[in-house]
Amino acid sequence: MLKIITGVAAATKGTVEVNGRVAAMLELKTGFDNELTGIENIDQRALTLGISPERTTEMKDKIIAFADIGEHINQPVRTYSSGMKARLGFAISVNIDPDILIIDEVLSVGDNVFRLKCIEKMDEFRKANKTILFVSHSLATVKSFCTKAMWIKEGVLQNYGEVGPIVQEYEDYLRLERARQRAAAREEVEAEGLRVKSDIFITGKFKMGGVIQNDIPTFEMGESIVFRFTYTIKEPIETLRFCFSLTNAEEIEIFGSDKQDASNIVDSSVGTHTIRVRVKHPRLLAGEYQISGSLWSANSMLHQDYANRVPFVVKQDEFIGSGIVKMDYALSVDKVKIR
Repeated sequence: MLKIITGVAAATKGTVEVNGRVAAMLELKTGFDNELTGIENIDQRALTLGISPERTTEMKDKIIAFADIGEHINQPVRTYSSGMKARLGFAISVNIDPDILIIDEVLSVGDNVFRLKCIEKMDEFRKANKTILFVSHSLATVKSFCTKAMWIKEGVLQNYGEVGPIVQEYEDYLRLERARQRAAAREEVEAEGLRVKSDIFITGKFKMGGVIQNDIPTFEMGESIVFRFTYTIKEPIETLRFCFSLTNAEEIEIFGSDKQDASNIVDSSVGTHTIRVRVKHPRLLAGEYQISGSLWSANSMLHQDYANRVPFVVKQDEFIGSGIVKMDYALSVDKVKIR
C-alpha cells in the first residue's frame, strides 16, 4: 500500500489520491546510489523530489547535522552500515519539508539517541498538522505516537479508527492466535491417549449465561458471569472438591479458586449432580476469555477436567483503557511553589 501511495508500485484496481509532497522511508537503500557519496545522494534525492538546487543548498547543512555520521558523509554510500543509511535517509526525508511523511519500520535500526531524535522530529510534524503514515510492529510506539490506527492482515483492512481500540483489538487477535496454537498442540497430545482416567465423567452440556453471539457466550462489561456443568459419579469418593480458573485468550491466569477451600467441597455421592457458579461483577475489559476447571478428591488426585477452556466474550460500548481488568484511579496535580 505504501509503495502504491508513493508511486513505486502501480495499483491493480482502485484509485489513490495524494495531495501534497510525499517523503518516504520504505527501505534503508531507497533512492540511494551506492557509488555516490552521502553529499551527492542528498543532491540526487532532492532532485528526484523536484526541489531546486538553491533550496537543496539551504537544507544541506540541516540534513548533514541531523544524520550525524561525521566524515562518512563524504564517502560512498556502499561503505555505510544499515544504521548510517537509515540516519541519512531519515535526515533527508524530514528536512525537505514534506506534506506527507511515510515511515516503514526504519526506526528499528540505529541507537536510542537517534531514535529519540527521529520521534521528536516526527512530533514536530504532527504538531504542524502534517500527515505521517507510520508502519510498525512496536505497539508501544504506535500507542504513544499515533492518533489513528489501521490494522491490515494479509492485505485486507481489518479495522480503522482511534488508536487505543484498534491496538487492543490487534492484541486480542494475537493472544487468540497463540491460544489456538497451544490448543491444537494440546489436542494432538490428548489424541495420543494421554488423558486422565477417572471414576467421574461429565454428562450433559456445559452451559454458560450471557447472550450467544457467533456461537460464543457474550457478557457486558461488569455483568456477572454464570455457568454450570453436570458430572456423574459411578462410585463414592471422599471429599470431592471443585475449582475453576479464569484466563485470558492467551491462557494467562486472571483468577484461580483454591481447591483446598472447604467452601469448594461438592456432592461426591453416587449419581448425577450439577454445579452452578456465578462470578460476581468481574471488572474484565473487552476481549475474549476462557473458563476451565477440575474436580479433586481428598488425596489431591485429579479426577476430571471439565469444560476444557470454554471461551466467552466481554464487550463494552466505549474504549476506557487497555489491558485485562478495569482499574479505578484518581488523578490530582499539586502545584509546587518555588521559593
